[in-house]
Amino acid sequence: MNPRARSLVLPVLATAVVAAAVLEAIVILGGPQGQRERKMDEVRVQNLMLIQSSVNGYFMRHKELPPDLEALTKEPGYRIVRNDPGTGRAYEYQVVDATNYRLCAEFRTDSAADTGGNPASVGVTANVAWAHGVGHQCFDRDTDRHTAAR
Repeated sequence: MNPRARSLVLPVLATAVVAAAVLEAIVILGGPQGQRERKMDEVRVQNLMLIQSSVNGYFMRHKELPPDLEALTKEPGYRIVRNDPGTGRAYEYQVVDATNYRLCAEFRTDSAADTGGNPASVGVTANVAWAHGVGHQCFDRDTDRHTAAR
């Protein structure tokens, strides 16, 4: 091999490694659209967490669950997002019994896929309590469990 060809081997090899890494990242992360969908699902989880906190606070104050999300918006100091930022549809809130309720939303990604199956490895959606699949997902919550910890 002549000296000029030898001097090109390292740059060509480095370029190939970088290109392979970029392609692998796109495959793993799903490209820009996949990232947007993941971020939007993280916002949905954050919104549901805020609703949960507000419902539990309402329960502590009134000793009963709010009948609907509208009741939470009338509470002083409570500021919740009632609609999905991606679809504009309202999040679902259902009273199950005196201390239990259900929150539902539509998700575009599977939170387990975001973590490679390891729920401890990324962001808000990795929280096992909020693990979700694609589509309509509901989360059952119990005010007794949450208010006892406070």
